[in-house]
Amino acid sequence: MDGTADLPITWDLSGAPDTDEVLAARRSLAYEYWLSQATDWGPIVALGNYFYGDSHYDRFLAPFATTTSDNPYVGPVWIRVMGVEQTGTDQATVVFCTDDGYLHESEDTDFTVRDKRASVQSYTMTNVASGDGERHWLTEKRSNPDTGREPKYGAECTKWAKHKS
Repeated sequence: MDGTADLPITWDLSGAPDTDEVLAARRSLAYEYWLSQATDWGPIVALGNYFYGDSHYDRFLAPFATTTSDNPYVGPVWIRVMGVEQTGTDQATVVFCTDDGYLHESEDTDFTVRDKRASVQSYTMTNVASGDGERHWLTEKRSNPDTGREPKYGAECTKWAKHKS
């Protein structure tokens, strides 16, 4: 949940309680950063079924099961939970603000902090029954950036996303 040595994640959970759907969305977001900092995506992509619904996994993750990268991403990121929007009995959208101003490709040794470093993104979560009879929150859709929620959260996100490495 806290990233890796090369891509640490600092969480600000003051925006919403860490409910089951928020925790599941946080895991999905951490998974995305774990994948982006890796050189061999195969073992990580295989774990995507634990975080994402079948449709999202099949469309956006499975095709990259044999991908490798010789220029992964590095740098610290800060993530704030902005809010949770209940969209149904077993559905919710978790909105995040991410400060990724220091995120860059590992080979870019002369990078500068991004001017536009705040990103409003959201994870649409569904509480689904699994084969073991238990219910689990899984990500069905990821919006990064979430331009539809930018008007509501953008100014606050931009103000917050000014961390120093």
